[in-house]
Amino acid sequence: MKRNKTCILILAFITSIFFTACVEDNDFTVPENLGAEENLKLEALLDSILKNQLELKSIKDLKNLYISGNDPTKIVSDIVVKGYVVSSDAKGNYFREFYMQSTPENPTAGIKIAVNLNNTYNKLNFGREVYIRLKGLYIGEANSGDGVLTIGGKISTTDTSEIQSVSLKQMDTHFFRSEKTEIIIPKVVSLASLNTSDIGTFVSVNNVVFPSNLSGKAYVDPTEDFDTQRKIQTCQTLGYADLLIETSSFASFANEALPTGGGTINAVVSKDYNGNFLVLVLNSTEDVSMADERCITQTESDFPTILLNENFEASSGEIKITDWLNYREKGTKSWRSYTDTYSQSKAARIGSKNSGDANTVAWLITKGIDLDTTSEEFLSFETSNSFANGSNLEVLISTDWTGVATNITSATWDVLPAKVVSNGEGFKNWIHSTYVNLSSYSGTAFIAFKYTGTGNVNFDGTYELDNITIIAN
Repeated sequence: MKRNKTCILILAFITSIFFTACVEDNDFTVPENLGAEENLKLEALLDSILKNQLELKSIKDLKNLYISGNDPTKIVSDIVVKGYVVSSDAKGNYFREFYMQSTPENPTAGIKIAVNLNNTYNKLNFGREVYIRLKGLYIGEANSGDGVLTIGGKISTTDTSEIQSVSLKQMDTHFFRSEKTEIIIPKVVSLASLNTSDIGTFVSVNNVVFPSNLSGKAYVDPTEDFDTQRKIQTCQTLGYADLLIETSSFASFANEALPTGGGTINAVVSKDYNGNFLVLVLNSTEDVSMADERCITQTESDFPTILLNENFEASSGEIKITDWLNYREKGTKSWRSYTDTYSQSKAARIGSKNSGDANTVAWLITKGIDLDTTSEEFLSFETSNSFANGSNLEVLISTDWTGVATNITSATWDVLPAKVVSNGEGFKNWIHSTYVNLSSYSGTAFIAFKYTGTGNVNFDGTYELDNITIIAN
């Protein structure tokens, strides 16, 4: 959120004066019931949907229409998207934007909407059911390539790869508020398992602590003009998972001290301005409950049994390890060995760069691991990347796969809550997965590293993988 922020700050100040001077307060209060005219507009919209004159599309399906990094797309079809507001700018931590998710509880997707309106919480309050008629609006990114899909009103005049806010006049004809204000139930998640599919949703993270070296510090660094990211951690049975919580210097709670205890944080999932990292963004500190004792974790020494240990030092060319499977589901690229210049060690690499393939899906699957001989098991590994944008790396587990390549897609594969390197991480850095608890699984388990590339020629989409271990007791 750094670019053009000086101009934005001045504009925000002028705009706030304008609204204070020129708009009556009751125009921006949250109505218990909508006015007759607004009710009639919504009823007409819903009637058109029932008559199949308009198509009601889910937020998830809408997001699938756009690939990050592409130019904005103007919506020419008569489609409508419905959602429930999960952000609030009442405390100043959002500026001319709001997020809505698909359902009040257990949402499948969320989305950002850029609007030319301050104090959106007065009209678009937390939990409000909202319909947006999209024909004539745009979907794209306010900051090209940041991975935060946004509904906007027009293409930017300074950068045609970005969109700008929906104007007030457009809001009058495209936005329809329901009388319903639902109770939003935050989705309970782990920091390690959060991914881009969670962007725009309201989540709850338990067993949270701020690192002890942040004791005495505020949400916002006093030397920062705009945003501050503070690390938060969750205790796992073994080790920690971490993420960033981002706070605007304009937030009313910017100078509040960070809690020193442990507990729960409820927040909206988003990304930092450049789209490099996932972040959590608070609506207010009322969503922070951290007065409990700080949690503690166990260490590696508590799990002395090694069930799997692979560092790829004996590999060359395409990865070929006894009882492992290196499988191309789509495309021509496979997992290959390479030597990392900076760590001076070998690792596995996969990427769709220069493949010429429309799609790449490549699996690297470990040998079967017997989980019945031990009581607790933890998986860990390290990942790095070379501009992994436009691609995805998932870590999966199956206990019903037969070990035959042709049966991979028919087996049951659960996504494991492991931390995979983000696109914004420096290419020299290796990111630990955190320790993933496998204790809920039994029998023979296979761990799969599944790479999916988009085929977009503008993306490199390369991941590296190393030091895969499973320890147990």
